[in-house]
Amino acid sequence: MRKFFYVLTLAFVAATTAFSSATTANAQTARRRAAGAQAATATAQAATTTAALFASLPTSDAVMLVDVQRLLSEGLPRAYNNNPAELARANAEIDQFKTRTGIDARAFERVAVGVSYVQTATGKTLVETVAVARGKFNAATLVAARPAANNRMTEEKYAGKTVYVFNVDSQVKLLGLFNARLSDVAFVALDANTIAVGKLERVRAAIDAHAGRGRVSPDITALATRDANALVGAGGNIPAWLTQNLDIGGGNLSASIASVRQFYSTLATTASGFNFLTALRTDSAGAAKTLSSTLTSLKSLAPFAIGQMPAPRARPLQSLVENTKVGAEGNDVLITLQLAQVDVAALLDAF
Repeated sequence: MRKFFYVLTLAFVAATTAFSSATTANAQTARRRAAGAQAATATAQAATTTAALFASLPTSDAVMLVDVQRLLSEGLPRAYNNNPAELARANAEIDQFKTRTGIDARAFERVAVGVSYVQTATGKTLVETVAVARGKFNAATLVAARPAANNRMTEEKYAGKTVYVFNVDSQVKLLGLFNARLSDVAFVALDANTIAVGKLERVRAAIDAHAGRGRVSPDITALATRDANALVGAGGNIPAWLTQNLDIGGGNLSASIASVRQFYSTLATTASGFNFLTALRTDSAGAAKTLSSTLTSLKSLAPFAIGQMPAPRARPLQSLVENTKVGAEGNDVLITLQLAQVDVAALLDAF
């Protein structure tokens, strides 16, 4: 291009350069505007999807919001970069759930998970879970595609909806993604693009929430959506009865943990790996300082315990400890961790 300009007159060069600069500037501005418009549209669509999910999520103590498409296409391949066998195992869990129920997590855009803690008369704590998933699929088609050979499926009517309950014999991960393991899985189409799946009682509660009855508190959903770009966000309340009788290695630590009333956590990607943030919200600034100091002390002692482990496990754990930072801000104890992709892969390989 420069040789071409040199053989022309100076005036023509000036005119051409001026025109070219203006055209390039306009083109760059147009591209930036288009990219900005696309990003704004994507953000608005994500916000709309999230709002619709939470509108169908029943009253819960804690919630988790998952960007499924990014988790499957970005998070898992990056985490299992050095271990294709583990990546294959993670995908097999998704396939297994699809085989048994006809529900494919890969069809979802976002999933919101609601968790409730229930204390039994004997003092045992039960965790009851439901997932509400939304995506570019037809929920009625999913219902029709359920495994015909599954003779352990029953149907029931609830509030005008048909609920399908699968007995899956052995326990499987919910949607193949989450560790809430259920031997009986209930499933209902809430609308054309939204389903609820989980324990039967919680699926019924999701039907009620979808109709405007007993929805999850906005205070809790706000905790799980502090980072709009996170792969996974979580947050919720910690009932006092859940921690009041803890005895975990000393009065100060037990008392500090018992002071935690809420939490929020995010998992996001960085240019080189992952960023984790967990905040423990206590009932006072003093309790936050005490808990922060206690956790910092435990962090300083960790290398002694890690040193007793075999080297393949010790090395990635040492990196994890070194990259973990603990601090207090007001009533919150902030625990942050940045790990390079190679460190995450090493942890997954070791454990």
